[in-house]
Amino acid sequence: MASLAEMDAFCFGHRSRRAARAVTRVFNQRLRPLNLNISQFILLGVIARGVDRSVAAMAEEIDLEPSALLRNLKLLEERGLIAITGGRGRRGRRIAITQPGLDLITSGVPIWVKAQSDLAQALGGSADATRAALADLEQAAVGLEKAER
Repeated sequence: MASLAEMDAFCFGHRSRRAARAVTRVFNQRLRPLNLNISQFILLGVIARGVDRSVAAMAEEIDLEPSALLRNLKLLEERGLIAITGGRGRRGRRIAITQPGLDLITSGVPIWVKAQSDLAQALGGSADATRAALADLEQAAVGLEKAER
């Protein structure tokens, strides 16, 4: 049986959560001058692509709880970065990026690129292997999740 110390060091769940929070903090710190966090930046990018999808589909795409997505949408709308029209029903809500939103995300891309580059450099040549390992870990977990349903 593994000791508690070994569990902390080797647990995929614990280590991946710690890594995700640390990476999130790096991006949030870099995006702070834009008054955005990484979830909002990603969300603006999804909206800017202009693909029409439901709020639930958008939440799934960016892996955010629907309630958190709705909070972020409200904040972005209040800032004039997106426009939300429509309501419930067959056609549902329509979400579009505004020009100020497009300007903000465009100005954030170099910040995002620099954060990506800095993290890759900090990995010392293992960025591609790390990305591949993360994708493998995600696929394995999704596979197990589906098999256990």
